[in-house]
Amino acid sequence: MPVRLSLSRIPTPSARDGNGVWLTLLACTSISILSTGLYTPSLPHLAGLLSTDPGTVQLTMSLNLLAFSIAQLAHGPLSDRFGRRRLLLIGLGCYAAASLVCALAGSIGGLLTGRIAQGAFASVASVVVAVIIREYYGGAKAVAVMGLYGVTLGFIPALGPIIGGYVFVWFGWRANFFILTAFAVVVVFLVFRVVPETRERSPEPLSIAGVVRGYVHLLRLREYMAYLLPLTGVFGALYGFVTAGPFVLIERLGVSTQHYGFAVAVPLAAYMTGSFAANRMAGRVAVESQVRYAVLVSAGASLALLATSLVGFESLPLLLALLSLFEGGLGVLLAAGYVGLLDSVPPNARGAASALAGAAQVGAGGLAAFLVGGFHDGTAAPMAAVMTLLCIGGAIGRAVLSRANGSRCRIAPRGNRRGRF
Repeated sequence: MPVRLSLSRIPTPSARDGNGVWLTLLACTSISILSTGLYTPSLPHLAGLLSTDPGTVQLTMSLNLLAFSIAQLAHGPLSDRFGRRRLLLIGLGCYAAASLVCALAGSIGGLLTGRIAQGAFASVASVVVAVIIREYYGGAKAVAVMGLYGVTLGFIPALGPIIGGYVFVWFGWRANFFILTAFAVVVVFLVFRVVPETRERSPEPLSIAGVVRGYVHLLRLREYMAYLLPLTGVFGALYGFVTAGPFVLIERLGVSTQHYGFAVAVPLAAYMTGSFAANRMAGRVAVESQVRYAVLVSAGASLALLATSLVGFESLPLLLALLSLFEGGLGVLLAAGYVGLLDSVPPNARGAASALAGAAQVGAGGLAAFLVGGFHDGTAAPMAAVMTLLCIGGAIGRAVLSRANGSRCRIAPRGNRRGRF
């Protein structure tokens, strides 16, 4: 039977103990998404405003993502040592300060510094929020909350560019960073008042060697890597579009800055459709099959986009149609792929497995942003080439490792798996 999301399954004993917690955690995660969404409509204009070039401006995306990726690897062990809520409060407070640095930056160097710090501290929420939901609600209730959380969160990427475009036109690019600063301060207050601590401070000292050994062990697991590679490749390809999309749509295809958010809402709707499709296929279509076909769909859409760009056939409807196909595949992949990925490791390794996957995905996104910035020529070809390279790389890696492993992915959790991590 397909999984259906039911509001009645969400625990609601009080605002503090039920909906207030997950809504506050939703706001925490929204901050990191809005860091990109509010900012992207300003990208094509910053080169002139800050007396620099488009490639340097795009570094504010790639370096932000790189910091976001690397910092995740530290946040997991830190939350185990000092507590989830404590780390979340510290991270959000530092994020607010970093956003203020961006808003007050007088040069591209100052903006780069603020964006790197933004990425490092925004990633606290990406690591800690899911763990808090799992530890606070527990079992089936946690699954229900995560389902509602994911559906709701899907609207944020659409709202960010729309709001950011209008704010830029009306008040200038700095206003978006002032908004992020104020939002972060409000969320810090909400976390302090609403979110409980789900893990007390541990007396055990941190061991860098132990953390490194755990991550190395994961990288040696074929079944885990068979999911990690396509998740990383296709997710990284998305950020090729996120970085180059404003230049292609606004400068190349004539989309106005304030309407950019409405244009990218089309493929985002396809992403949400893909996520919903994966939900409906649960229990009917094997996870492995969902992952395989999702990767092929995204890779095929990227390849078609590259072919049309190379022959000079560029149009807004065609671009949005191919991007919608790509993001539809991504929606299925992220929903089904994470089930297989977490099911491929022992239960005591799932936290590290999730953190490593998040770091790898955002790292691939940073690489994609760097590459499309370095090869920027005003057309969609560099963006399409990078997206195709990452998608096909993930598909090949998945095929090779799956064949070598000779296993089939299971939907049911492997609660009987044991092993020291």
